[in-house]
Amino acid sequence: MTFPSSLMELTPKQYQEIKTLLDDRKWRLNNLYWIIDKEGLLQRFCMNWAQEELYDKLHYRNDILKVRQLGISTFAAILELDAALFTPNITCGVIDRTRPEAEKKMDKMHFAFDHLDYLPENPTERDRLIAFIGSLIKDEMKGAAFTQSDVKFPNGSTVYAATSLRGGTLQILHISELGAIAAHDPKKASEIMTGGFNTISKTGIIIKESTHEGGQYGLNYSLTVAAMDMVGKPLSPLDFRFFFFSWIRQHEYRLEGCKPSGDREMQKYFKSLEKDYNIILDDEQKAWYESMARTQGWLMRQEYPTVPDEALNPIAAGTIFGSQINRLRELGRLTAEFEVDAFLPVYAAWDIGVADFMSIWIIQPGSDGKFYFLDNITANGLTLDWYIAEIHKREARDGYHIRDCLLPHDCENRVPGGTSFLASLERAGFSCLRIPCTRDRWASIDAARRLLRHAVIHARCSEKTNVEGIKEGYLSGVSALSNYKTAPPGANGTRKTEPLHDVCSHAADALRTFSEAHEAGYISKQLGWRQDEVEERPSPYKGLAKGTDILW
Repeated sequence: MTFPSSLMELTPKQYQEIKTLLDDRKWRLNNLYWIIDKEGLLQRFCMNWAQEELYDKLHYRNDILKVRQLGISTFAAILELDAALFTPNITCGVIDRTRPEAEKKMDKMHFAFDHLDYLPENPTERDRLIAFIGSLIKDEMKGAAFTQSDVKFPNGSTVYAATSLRGGTLQILHISELGAIAAHDPKKASEIMTGGFNTISKTGIIIKESTHEGGQYGLNYSLTVAAMDMVGKPLSPLDFRFFFFSWIRQHEYRLEGCKPSGDREMQKYFKSLEKDYNIILDDEQKAWYESMARTQGWLMRQEYPTVPDEALNPIAAGTIFGSQINRLRELGRLTAEFEVDAFLPVYAAWDIGVADFMSIWIIQPGSDGKFYFLDNITANGLTLDWYIAEIHKREARDGYHIRDCLLPHDCENRVPGGTSFLASLERAGFSCLRIPCTRDRWASIDAARRLLRHAVIHARCSEKTNVEGIKEGYLSGVSALSNYKTAPPGANGTRKTEPLHDVCSHAADALRTFSEAHEAGYISKQLGWRQDEVEERPSPYKGLAKGTDILW
């Protein structure tokens, strides 16, 4: 192609060829812009695997949990610059934890704009074509005004960079490192949510990208968990799509020609990845991870998580079921939607009390080896008749019948009226099984952990139990399991590490009743499946419906 000196000198064919290229946003992103790479070298921006996956699946609201140095911030900066150049009268925003860091994002845009017509040494015909196209764009945008905190283009589009944005309407908002902000300045994080989030139009884009700090607390944790809970479900424009980018997919995160040292703890960790997540690392990846871990220490799982669980719960400080709950979130099995299997038995596992809380898990073992948590009932200070009525409501609503009530060892304690729990439930028409007490509480907890690996938990279990006259409702079953913790030293009058007896412990104890019954054989003996049913009946779990792919 012979390159003219101006737009007016283009032939109709040349004009159409260039117009076809510029109508393709993905081509623009992968060809027009220059950046400074990690090595400090000038490089044409071209999306890597993580950036391309984000682009291809970009939704209106996007929550990216990631490791360091994947270029997601650079991608967001180039995307906002491209949107401002090619869409008149839009407003974009960048929020970062400090003003200098926000201004660095603006510097990336300024650099890319200045180099639109850059021609490298020994240019190819492609280089000449792109530089000519870049010169046309710069001519159209003559008068673009860059400052450290904003840029205004002649087409009416603007990009702002700050530590918070409030007022006006944005079409694209990039929020960087909310995890660090929420961990160190919760008030500022709240301001970003109430201010920045609310500036975005319904059909605008939010890109929230961050490593995570603070464990299972804080605004960033709540937002990311909410996005994870939507995995596999249809997304509205206001729902966040969850992305996780692990270090194991980044080719440079390996030491070529090296082998791991054989450190016992590292070997144990790598084996746990294989066992729990089916992640098999090669020697070069293991060697890189070991080397990085020697300097990063406990921050390794925060800065370079292998799976989301490590980032959201890097130390699991005192949380007993946190790892299992986060794993279910990753798999889209924590707030699932499925129908009960009318051919398989359903059980009600109890933790009993009168003046204290009472909690009941309603669970159906599936023919596929999974355990389908249908519902949870948790309340306080109510009569046994109330709980019985609630079970019957759920049986009628969801189309199942409780085969057995699984009761803890103290089920023969008296209730008001002089009879025991066991007798009262049998009198109400329930078949009951008394599950022997496990002396080792932690062995019982480990049984519950093993069972949770195979759980599929219905979305109803994340809803509070509503009781007439109680405005706030009671803690949901999933919230109780998520926040079940060990007690501080001496809290239970003992020096031993023990679970904390609080509002969360009752749902956990009801789950332990079920897991103990399962491991003791009470469940398997009662199933009564025919072999042909096991092989031929499909799972009641409908699977994960894909979210809607919508590009702004």
